[in-house]
Amino acid sequence: MDNIDLRLLVLFDEIYKASSLSKAADRIGLSQPGVSLALERLRKHFNDKLFVRTTNGMEPTLHAKALLPIVRQGIAALQATMAFRFQFVPEDSDRTFHISMTDVGQIVLLPSLLNQLRLLAPNVKIEVSTINKDVPKALESGDLDLAVGFVPQLQNFFYQQVLFEEKFVCLARKAHPRIKDSITLRQYERELHVVVTTSGTGHLVIDKTIDKLEVHRKVGVHIPNFIGLSTIIGATDYICTLPFRAGEIMAHHGEVKLLKVPFEVPSYVVKQHWHERQAQDPGNRWLRQVIAEMYVKARETRRRTQQKSPT
Repeated sequence: MDNIDLRLLVLFDEIYKASSLSKAADRIGLSQPGVSLALERLRKHFNDKLFVRTTNGMEPTLHAKALLPIVRQGIAALQATMAFRFQFVPEDSDRTFHISMTDVGQIVLLPSLLNQLRLLAPNVKIEVSTINKDVPKALESGDLDLAVGFVPQLQNFFYQQVLFEEKFVCLARKAHPRIKDSITLRQYERELHVVVTTSGTGHLVIDKTIDKLEVHRKVGVHIPNFIGLSTIIGATDYICTLPFRAGEIMAHHGEVKLLKVPFEVPSYVVKQHWHERQAQDPGNRWLRQVIAEMYVKARETRRRTQQKSPT
């Protein structure tokens, strides 16, 4: 293989078809001296004349005739290799995508995503893991396809796309004895709080704001995720400050209500992140587009709803 350029195999085939070095040279865009030198390399490698001059032109030797089908198989394989483009057909795929997201993402994103996949790619599967310190390495290695959430440690080293801007709200039970349709700063400081400490949901934004504004928060319990939060809030007089979209879903399905936070809290941006190795993967590109379009549609729906609401 050190002595054979694959282009020489194409030359071999052209000489065989044309029975002429000059015609072969024209077909592949080489000079006739160049073709002669290339043929000499082939002869040396195979230890055979391969083509000899006759009154009918350059005729193949028995060795060349035996070699021809193998050469053509090699050319076809090379052409197929160079023409290959990895494709992803959603409706036919049974691929498993690996996504890292927060527990809020599992509440807010995952149900909608599963409904979309059922329509667009019924055999595609999703494996979800929680965002943690190993996410960067998992994206680099290809063990993860996407990471979705508020993940500042990924911002400088990975591709990213903004999905939406998130704000914070307070959550309290509907029958709370002291908190009705709104909450004052004084009430906020008097009530016991559930604090959820989990990655990728911007809880540090709340912590830093409370420290900066010197708001007193009486923490009654720390929990590691949002999965059981609505049950806790709905059964106690505790309150919680959490991302709006998660709170909205909890308020829709549970015995809890949303309240405006009684002080200004910065919003944060939720993104989907991926590594360069997944950037051109058709399946990954398709999944990213599905997720992005979900939030475009959600924004449009929210905008129309707000326009119809009485002012």
